[in-house]
Amino acid sequence: MRKKARKNSLAESLHLLLKEAQGSDVSVGLIINNLAGRGLAALLVLFVLPFCQPIQIPGLSTIFGIVLFFIGLRIAFGHQSWMPRQILERKVSYEILEKISTIAIKITNKLRFLTSTRMVYLVQNPILHIAHGIAIAILAFLLALPLPIPLTNLFAAYPILAFGLALLEDDGVMIIVAYVLFFICLAVFASLLFVGNTLFSFIST
Repeated sequence: MRKKARKNSLAESLHLLLKEAQGSDVSVGLIINNLAGRGLAALLVLFVLPFCQPIQIPGLSTIFGIVLFFIGLRIAFGHQSWMPRQILERKVSYEILEKISTIAIKITNKLRFLTSTRMVYLVQNPILHIAHGIAIAILAFLLALPLPIPLTNLFAAYPILAFGLALLEDDGVMIIVAYVLFFICLAVFASLLFVGNTLFSFIST
């Protein structure tokens, strides 16, 4: 029963947001305010989902990456002043918002069966909670990088999605999955950095 209520709450909030937009562009701040009642985990899921598919919506990785970065910091440190005004005032077109909402509802509905409330201490422990937020902020920073290499966003997006689902459901097993994906992401980006430096040195000589 608990899962169903949460799922309906997120879907209902997204439908209400689209209704309020009335076909117009929507600010990032309005999106956050409308979903604030679902918690920061719901915001994580919503803002990262566009990057969890091979064909992505162009022009979103940097702005949404910055939003996710500040959400991660707030999860870690709980600051109230957590988002620059310039970011909050940025507009998202109604068409993109509608696509994101559709993706969010479909994917979260499909992934719910993977999560359950278990090993809660891995999610709620205060020290570990700080670590979760820092990991999310690091992943968001990597997501925001304007890399020209296809599919690199996926390596940062999937661990953020796993963190979001884990925090939504108090799922310690999903937290473990998130950290496995997190370290895979770090390894991939470290490899890209190494290869890039090697090629640059080779070309420069």
